Amino acid sequence: MSWKEIILIVTVILSGCTAVRKANVTIPAVRNVENDMSLTERIIGSNLTAKDFNILKANVEVINNGEEQKLIASIKYRRNGNYLVTIRNRSGIEAARAMVTSDTVLINDRIYRRLYCGSSDYLSNKYGVSADLLPLVFGDYLDGLTETEVLKDCSNGTSEIQGYHHNKELWYSLDCKSAKVTSVTVSEKYGTAGINMKFGNFKSEGNSLYPGRISLEDVSGKTKILIEIISIDFADQRELEFISGRNYERIILK
Repeated sequence: MSWKEIILIVTVILSGCTAVRKANVTIPAVRNVENDMSLTERIIGSNLTAKDFNILKANVEVINNGEEQKLIASIKYRRNGNYLVTIRNRSGIEAARAMVTSDTVLINDRIYRRLYCGSSDYLSNKYGVSADLLPLVFGDYLDGLTETEVLKDCSNGTSEIQGYHHNKELWYSLDCKSAKVTSVTVSEKYGTAGINMKFGNFKSEGNSLYPGRISLEDVSGKTKILIEIISIDFADQRELEFISGRNYERIILK
């Protein structure tokens, strides 16, 4: 696995994106979601991206085609939809820094002194996920889903909900007591599976509940990302700043 591949895989997936691969799935019987609106409203109210946050340290393990890489990451988010991701090796040396916004992707490769630049169309066209889906990686429930149906009610403490966000199909598993997402599958519309996300080891900081452990895996099993959030902060609300590397080679992502 080349360093460029590591940077692109980690940066994009930590920002909530990965390649969508096709597979057949069976859609179970459903019922109307109206009775579960109170649960979804509770979950939306506890979304991590409803506020500014800073993941100060996260241990990241990338497994791609049998190759393994261990890294350290920090992620800053602001409610305007901007993300700043910093990737370090296990010795603490910064290897890459990326800014992801609603319309831009910028990645500083500090190892090979390269600046990767692209638009949000790059994320959508290459990885199949638009910028407005990025909160999924933190276990958030997207507001405004259409054609929403309940596949399983809260009788056993969990609820399963299926809905659509534009051309994407989302399959949620929800914990009814904590009002948090425990897993979500993102797929192309009409039953082609893409990426499975799982959330566990929930922790509290102030009034916020967040997943301490995140697992992201494409349906083919070729790429898997394991994230352990070590520390998080909600106090720093300063505007995010991305400084391009001086005299870096500029490469357009397309």
